[in-house]
Amino acid sequence: MYQFSKKLKKIIFIIMFTGLFFLFIEKISFSMNNFFNEKKTFSIHKKYDKKENQPWMSLYIGFFYFTTISLGSLFFLCIQNISKSGWSIVIHPVMEGVSSFLPYGGLMILIILFLNAMGFIHLFHWMDLSLENNNPTSFKYDKIIANKKLFLNIPFFLIRSIIYIAGWSFFYFRIKKISHMLNVTRSLIFYKQLNRLSVIFIIFFSITSILMGWDWIMSLNPHWFSTLFSWYVLSTYIVTGIGSITIISIYLKKKGYFPFFNENHLHDLSKYLFSTSLLWTYFWFSQFLLYWYGNIPEEIFYFIKREEIYHSVHLWMIIPNFLVPFFGLMSSKSKTNPKIVFIVTCILLIGHYIDIYSLIAPDVKLSYPKFGLYEIGSLLLVGSIFSYILFINLNKKEFSFIGNPFFQESKNYKYPYM
Repeated sequence: MYQFSKKLKKIIFIIMFTGLFFLFIEKISFSMNNFFNEKKTFSIHKKYDKKENQPWMSLYIGFFYFTTISLGSLFFLCIQNISKSGWSIVIHPVMEGVSSFLPYGGLMILIILFLNAMGFIHLFHWMDLSLENNNPTSFKYDKIIANKKLFLNIPFFLIRSIIYIAGWSFFYFRIKKISHMLNVTRSLIFYKQLNRLSVIFIIFFSITSILMGWDWIMSLNPHWFSTLFSWYVLSTYIVTGIGSITIISIYLKKKGYFPFFNENHLHDLSKYLFSTSLLWTYFWFSQFLLYWYGNIPEEIFYFIKREEIYHSVHLWMIIPNFLVPFFGLMSSKSKTNPKIVFIVTCILLIGHYIDIYSLIAPDVKLSYPKFGLYEIGSLLLVGSIFSYILFINLNKKEFSFIGNPFFQESKNYKYPYM
């Protein structure tokens, strides 16, 4: 049974308050710079930057990153349920633990979206209340946004977002409850219910995950679109979800709370990390190649903008998100080495945060966004909240799903080619 130690709680709270401190310091610095600059000059760009409020952008990126980690973990858990995989049963408690942030992170994202819709902050340009998209003769008329108003309108956008978060949260709590009942009663009735519910979630997820990518990231820049974009984002949080499951499993094993987790389970998790990293690279390359080959100005400006701001970070991401896992996890020996897997997974998580940041930040600000204390503070704050919720859900929990009919198979699992 895992015990959430006071020492770990203290570390998490220190990180949390450090994140708040960074946000506070940067906010004071930003306000002072704005005060002195406005005395010297005034421009529409300064007004726009002041309205959009950079801390909210950083918090939005942080909450999106960690919420999608939980979503990826829940998706992976349901895949295991549907496929009736025997090897992964001992890891199910960790999958549920990593998924536990989903309702809370989703709620925070929803709050940010509502604040944007009411005009308190400015992340989504098409939500700007000053736009006059019903008047083609107006200076503030945007033809592209006007043509998309059937889909990109505030009420429909918020309704869709509520459906995403409410649906994912419902499935998380329901799966968690049925899983607990299965473990207590050992009844096949609950096992079948768990399987059916996982199938329904996958269907719901297959629709909402695509729409979510369009709504929460791609609509930040309504003048650009990619039919492959949501699949690209999906591959990102599948990697980060599996990566987080792997790190927590290694940590619990090292602390002696995870006796049934062995090198065979680690080997299979590493294989999933390896293969999903290849999937991400496939989508990355396919999207980039199609636009590069077409060379259409309206399309390639998306990549040119990021090249100018971040010095070709789109290409540099290949190193942590593809080359490191490809060479680091290629051999079976490295897949079963906890130290190698842990280091590679940490690099992957950092690489995919950079990926999410580069997808969102350039399309929020008019001026060139730079990574600073706001981003560090948000990452520390949201990451510590994520960790606290995760370990609270794992606290006093038995890591043996003895009620699952495949538990013994998972407990005695051995990879045949190792």
